[in-house]
Amino acid sequence: MITSKQNEMYKHLLKLKKAKYRYTHQEAVIFGHDLVDEARKANKIINYLSTAPHGSHLVISRELMDTLIDYDMKEPIGALVSIKQDTVSYKGNILLCDTIQDPRNLGALIRSAHAFGFHKIILSPECVDPYHELALRAAKGSTFHLSIEVQSLTEAILLLKKETYHIIASSHLPQTQPQPNAYPCALILGNEGHGISKDVFDLADAYFNIQTQGVDSLNVSVAGSIMMHQLAEKA
Repeated sequence: MITSKQNEMYKHLLKLKKAKYRYTHQEAVIFGHDLVDEARKANKIINYLSTAPHGSHLVISRELMDTLIDYDMKEPIGALVSIKQDTVSYKGNILLCDTIQDPRNLGALIRSAHAFGFHKIILSPECVDPYHELALRAAKGSTFHLSIEVQSLTEAILLLKKETYHIIASSHLPQTQPQPNAYPCALILGNEGHGISKDVFDLADAYFNIQTQGVDSLNVSVAGSIMMHQLAEKA
């Protein structure tokens, strides 16, 4: 059992709460039965974490475990997981996120992307980290079943255009609605306050506007979920 704050593994787990350290080591620490179960299904588990001996679990004292978890858990269970992305070719709908800042919004979008067949997500470098604890909890394990990349969206879009993708930008303007059969497509969603940056928006082939009554706009995770549902490839 790990009981000392000077233990090297404990210090490693604690540092994984920082995004830069996570990406340097290509690892993250997660907590909760649902997240751990989804990570297991995706073959991402490096080691299980618990406060009581159980099989080959890495056992950590409850006091130290509580310093790793940002919310109350009656029966703490966690895991050290790999966040290394598999380099596999993909030809299907893609979600592009431009500077999404709220981790709960990003987590909800990841879950909806998984639900509606958008199995690849490209995040701009300014986006919140998808392995932020709040993003992981909102995604409810879908994070481990998708390909998630961080790169310049303008560069990504230019490459996608060469692969005959339809580039569709969400917009509050009454502009062209994309065709339901626009497949494969790349859907762009923008920042909660400022929307899509101009250099990215100008690369779109079509614009998706959701008509609302009584409110000016929808939360980006709600709007994005509606759009992904409508753009999902129909069997």
